[in-house]
Amino acid sequence: MDMEKKDFIEYKKELLGKIDALYQNQELFKVINLLENSDLDFDLCNELVRAYINAANKTSDPYSLFEKANLLLDRFSLEGKDNAKHQFYRGYILFKQGLIEDSKIRFERALRFASVSDGRLFEQITTMLANVNSMIELAAFKGQSEEHRNLILEHIRKNFGEYQHLCSFDNVEIYRVPPTDKHDYNLLVSVGLSGKVIKGIDGAKDECVELCFALPKDYKFNPESKSNFEVFLMIEVIKHLISTKDNIGFGYYLEKDTGFSSRTAFNGAMLVGLGDYEKSQQIMELGNAELSFLELLPLRPMELNFRKSHSALELLELFKERLVMITPFISTRDDVCNVVPKI
Repeated sequence: MDMEKKDFIEYKKELLGKIDALYQNQELFKVINLLENSDLDFDLCNELVRAYINAANKTSDPYSLFEKANLLLDRFSLEGKDNAKHQFYRGYILFKQGLIEDSKIRFERALRFASVSDGRLFEQITTMLANVNSMIELAAFKGQSEEHRNLILEHIRKNFGEYQHLCSFDNVEIYRVPPTDKHDYNLLVSVGLSGKVIKGIDGAKDECVELCFALPKDYKFNPESKSNFEVFLMIEVIKHLISTKDNIGFGYYLEKDTGFSSRTAFNGAMLVGLGDYEKSQQIMELGNAELSFLELLPLRPMELNFRKSHSALELLELFKERLVMITPFISTRDDVCNVVPKI
C-alpha cells in the first residue's frame, strides 16, 4: 500500500461513501468497477466480495463472478480465518456451488466469530446455517419402505377413498382422494413422511405422522400440480417436518418468516386431528410405531401469534366460536383473530 496510513483512512472513508451511494442506486457493477480499481485492505476486500456475490445473484452466468470472489478471499485468507463476514462469504459461495457440507463448515465457523451487535450479519449466518442443515436432513431422508408404503396406501383406500397420485418429492408422495358422498372435498394425503419416526420414551410406542390437507370439491388442479399454491404450501410444510429436530404431533405449529406466497397472508401452519373422520380412521399400526394422519391447518399472522401464547385446543375453539370452517381449506377465509363473533 503506497499511501500513508492516515491518508488511507481518509481515502477508505471517502471510498465507502461512494460505495453506499452506488448501492442506494442499485449500481452494482459500478461498485465493482470502483473497487477493482482501488487499493484494497481486508475490509475493502470484503466489500468487493459482497459486490461480486450480489452481482452474481442477478446474472444468468454467476460462475466467473464467484471465481473472482474466491480468488480475492484467498488473497486475504490469513486475515479472514477468524472473521465472521469473510467466513460467511466463503460459505455462501460454496452453497451456491452446491457444496452443501463444505458450506456448513464455513457457516458454523462464521457463527463462532459473529457478534450479535451486527444483527444483519448474525441473522444472515443463522438463516443460511438453518437452510443448510435442512437440506442435509432432506438429502438423508429415505422415506418409507415399500412394505409400509403399501400398508399406508391400503389404509387410505379403505378409510378415505380411492386415490390418485398427485406428485412426488424428497422420497415423499402426495395422493389425492377425490370428493366422496360422505366427504364432499378433495383430500390430499402424504405417503412417506412417516419414515421419520419419533422414538417412544419409557416404554411408550414409537410415533410417526402423515399429513392430510382438505381442499374444496371444485378446486382446480394445474397440470403441474406443484405450482398450485396449496400444494406448494403442503410440500413446504412436509419439508420442514422432515428437517426439524422437534417432535411433531397434534398441535405442532411452525412459522415461515417470508410467508408461503406473496399472494396470500398465510405465514404459519398447525397440525390438527381429522375431525371429519372416526378416531380409528385417523391412526394405524405401522410396524412398532403408531401412525397418525393429521390435518394441515394454515394460519394467518394473528392466528399464529395467538397459537404461540395459547394451546392448540384454544385456537381451535376460536375457529368454532367464529364459525370459520377448517375443512376444507379456503384461502379467502376470515382471520379468526380478527372476526367479530356472530350472535
